[in-house]
Amino acid sequence: MSLPPPTKDDILSLAAELGLEVAEGDAEAYREAIAGVLPAYDAMSAFAAEQAPPDPGAGRRHWLPTPTDNPLNAWAVRCAVRERQDGRLAGRRVAIKDSVMVAGVPMANGSNILDGYVPRSDATIVRRLLDEGAEIAGKTTCEYLCLSGGSHTSWTGPVGNPRKPDHTTGGSSSGSAAVVAAGEVDLAIGADQAGSIRMPASFSGIVGLKPTWGLVPYTGCAPIESTFDHVGPMTATVADNALLLDVIAGPDGIDPRQAGAVKGDYLGGLSAGVKGMRIGVVTEGFGIDGAEPDVDAGVRRALDTLARLGAEVTEISLPLHALGAAIWLPIGTEGLSHTLMEGTGFGVSRLDAYPTDLMQWYHDRRGGMAKAPANVKTFLMLARHVIRQAGYAKYGEAINAARSLRAAYDAALKDCDLLAMPTTPMKATPLPPADAGPAEVIRRATEMFANTCPFDVTHHPAISLPCGLSDGLPIGLMLVGRHFDEATIYRAAAAYEGTGEGLAPLPG
Repeated sequence: MSLPPPTKDDILSLAAELGLEVAEGDAEAYREAIAGVLPAYDAMSAFAAEQAPPDPGAGRRHWLPTPTDNPLNAWAVRCAVRERQDGRLAGRRVAIKDSVMVAGVPMANGSNILDGYVPRSDATIVRRLLDEGAEIAGKTTCEYLCLSGGSHTSWTGPVGNPRKPDHTTGGSSSGSAAVVAAGEVDLAIGADQAGSIRMPASFSGIVGLKPTWGLVPYTGCAPIESTFDHVGPMTATVADNALLLDVIAGPDGIDPRQAGAVKGDYLGGLSAGVKGMRIGVVTEGFGIDGAEPDVDAGVRRALDTLARLGAEVTEISLPLHALGAAIWLPIGTEGLSHTLMEGTGFGVSRLDAYPTDLMQWYHDRRGGMAKAPANVKTFLMLARHVIRQAGYAKYGEAINAARSLRAAYDAALKDCDLLAMPTTPMKATPLPPADAGPAEVIRRATEMFANTCPFDVTHHPAISLPCGLSDGLPIGLMLVGRHFDEATIYRAAAAYEGTGEGLAPLPG
């Protein structure tokens, strides 16, 4: 669209907003200077429109699921997109988190702001799935702008846990976890900035991997904060998880997060066992705030099993792990505020593929944030309060502190092949009632991420693996590896899964 020139009143208003001294008599000179360069924006936009590739979404059919076909509210929209009959994923149906672009299929990112938006391009990972013969079965419900660890904040309503539908399935990749756990698909895509793959995997009893930062291209996915945006596989089995990662991993030549990314052999070592493997059990990952004794005990039983299989399992202390959530907080809050508010839902200052149609849509409808759930409002107000007091200095302090946290984990991983702890300190909790006040909405959105979020800011790969049930609800074991060493994580996860002690699938 063509940009309108400013008026003299606009100039004076802009100056006041920016804290600039502009005399009223000089306003016309500034107005003319700005109006004189605006045609360059129009010329640039016209050129960009000419260069835009064809929209691959033409002719792709989608439909809204009926309540009967969507009892858990896990599907945001259904489709059946397939482009070839052969490939490593031929015959496999994949669910895509509704923060990931599939051309021609609506993407709301769990919010009213993007309701009605239809992407014009496929995310890189969607292209890779289609190129390997996968069928995209639909977009799964996610939390409001992906900002909750529970499954109660989506604009379209809560997502129920297949094991206990009145309990959370975890978030923000809530629908992806639910459809895999319910057996509706075997493969799904999730995204993880504080644990949003691993937390729902833990609560729902599936396998969810947050890869090393940058291993999987984030191109075409809605970001929160570019320093810890991750996208990865959520599956029913370890072997399927490794296969899905193998399909989607590797540089795409666009995503700036991928500098130095190294793709490994994720499938070759699945049957190698854990004999001689060294696993460090992080003391500070147990007994944390909100921890349930049966969860800690279930994880330790799983580690005893790995020891019986031949792994060397040793208790280690990492005191800085307890500060991980505090280090994450300024990056998460100030970062997401900049992305969502100043950056019109996508952010700036990185060499990326910018979905300008999404950015314009978000800009035009940003007033819809007034109806955001309480946890989102809290994050944004906290960020604005801190920025008013200190600018982005606290964000900078946290980025600097994250290097120390990363170094602490790296030091431990010199002596250990993997680190271990509970994924979430508790099992799935009851969904808040529809009339829940802000305090309960906020608590249920944030109470579970103390063990997961540190590895988003340090970029280490981490998996959540089901390791049993208590009171009918799953328990998750988290294994953390060296950067770009997902293969070792899969090797241990497959060995444990092979014992059959993890979790039986739901009947039917």
